[in-house]
Amino acid sequence: MSHTLQWNANRFERTARAVSWTVTAYDDHERQVCATGSMQSADTARYWHEYWSGKHFVRRVELAELAIDITERFIAFGDLPAPGRSAELPELPAGAHRASRHYRFTSGPAVLPTPEHVRRYYKWLTDGQGCPLPTTPHVDLAKLRLLEVTVIHSARRLDLADLPS
Repeated sequence: MSHTLQWNANRFERTARAVSWTVTAYDDHERQVCATGSMQSADTARYWHEYWSGKHFVRRVELAELAIDITERFIAFGDLPAPGRSAELPELPAGAHRASRHYRFTSGPAVLPTPEHVRRYYKWLTDGQGCPLPTTPHVDLAKLRLLEVTVIHSARRLDLADLPS
């Protein structure tokens, strides 16, 4: 996937965007003849679009752009929803079809799905700091930061001319 990584001016939020494309061909009866998987190269998508457009049994070829926007922002532990309450899902922007929110620390698992998972993982980390066993995680708690991660999935139809060069 092509990624664009950007920090905003105050350095507390990071965004990334991954873009890919799919090509789907349909016959005269609107039956799907072929559908590609996600392609990270616009040139590859262009090739497959032109390939299927040249077939006599193909009525139309659709080109779709799939985008995944990821935003990470530092939050305080106290900003988590109260125990027993789930995190609210982010609002869907125009054109988006799925949104999710999870958490992670700057060290440790990549996904903590709920605030309760965050609390349990943090408790496990803090409880294990005094233990001398080599299997116990040793983390500098002063440097450990909590991030809220929002993932937005969107898709849109494109014309061949709209593909980036």
